[in-house]
Amino acid sequence: MHAPRLTRDLKLMITFSGLRNVADLFLGTFLISFIMQLSENELVATSTYKLCEYAATCAGFFLFANWCKRYNKVAVFALNLIPKIILLVSIILLGNRVAEFVIPLGLLYGIGAAMYHLPMNAMIGEKNTAATTAKYVGFKNAMSYTAKIVAPIVLGFFINTASYTEMAYALLGIAIIELVMVCFLTPSHHRSTQPIDFGGFARCMMRFPIIRKIFAMEALRGFGIGLLGTVITIYTVYMFKTDLNLGIFTTIFAACSGLTSWLLGQYGKQKHYPRILNISVLAILITLMLFVWRTTPATFLLYNFIYATAIVVLDQLCGVNMFNLSKSRCVTRNHKIEYFVFRDFALFIGRWVGFTGLMYIGVFGGYDWLRWYLIPITASILAAGIIAIRISPHIRGR
Repeated sequence: MHAPRLTRDLKLMITFSGLRNVADLFLGTFLISFIMQLSENELVATSTYKLCEYAATCAGFFLFANWCKRYNKVAVFALNLIPKIILLVSIILLGNRVAEFVIPLGLLYGIGAAMYHLPMNAMIGEKNTAATTAKYVGFKNAMSYTAKIVAPIVLGFFINTASYTEMAYALLGIAIIELVMVCFLTPSHHRSTQPIDFGGFARCMMRFPIIRKIFAMEALRGFGIGLLGTVITIYTVYMFKTDLNLGIFTTIFAACSGLTSWLLGQYGKQKHYPRILNISVLAILITLMLFVWRTTPATFLLYNFIYATAIVVLDQLCGVNMFNLSKSRCVTRNHKIEYFVFRDFALFIGRWVGFTGLMYIGVFGGYDWLRWYLIPITASILAAGIIAIRISPHIRGR
């Protein structure tokens, strides 16, 4: 039996994901570092930026849902470049005043993210089969992490030796490349003449408990994965001081993540998932206890390595389930957009709870409290992974 092959559209979407991750490094990881350098309270400024980003993303999912459901998703997807270009130009013009405008910058980033992820998720669900979903997610994640291998060193070098805004010009060039690539995507033929029906999907959700379990899993992912990457960035800058070190460490661990994702997507089998989960949970718990007990660069790097491998595995299993359920009989063809909107709302709840907690630590605590915050963050990721393993057989059977 031949292994399932990815279509041209799926390969293009994998490439988009890789390019998106380069932009996310700049507008997420390194912009957070830049804000930290310019802010009096870096934890509060970072939390404000991320809270505004996620609020705008969630609102954007609801605002663009009807448009994405009834019209060509490729056209909606192409429009995500507009807020991204406006954001990059704003960063160029603001320069060292970026920290004064974290609220509008976060809102711009979030709107662009909504216009990217909603049509992208819908197209992934349409263009994948049950046989290719795991392979697609594995290759997509591997490509995304591969894009992070070279980009962080380049970004860290530029931030240290020139101006942070210099990299915005390079990303504007990438945005133009993406605009050209969109022309090669096959137009989406899965359109509906019916308007958005959130009430109808809510009734569907109440009928199938597995949908509610998926959304519980996504809320836990939003709290854990959505917050952990930012905390890792904050600790890297705090402990190792320079963005060049941030670039080097991000590159090393991105390589670990990319290899892990590729191996899981290429060779991972459903029957092995429980064993993989048990090993991942044990590794995560041991490294977390070491870091909380003795917060040093060595224990931080060890925890970061587990974040780049074991936690990536758990997150990837959750992603496969999320896309597979969108193709099951639990989600009717007319409610797929509503499914992805509700799913993002679950992520939003988890993210907002997480970053509200981070803001509280920034106001009343500090880095001594931050390491203890890693305990609920990690616990939420583990809980999401456990839910993913338990519901996987039920999704395959639908």
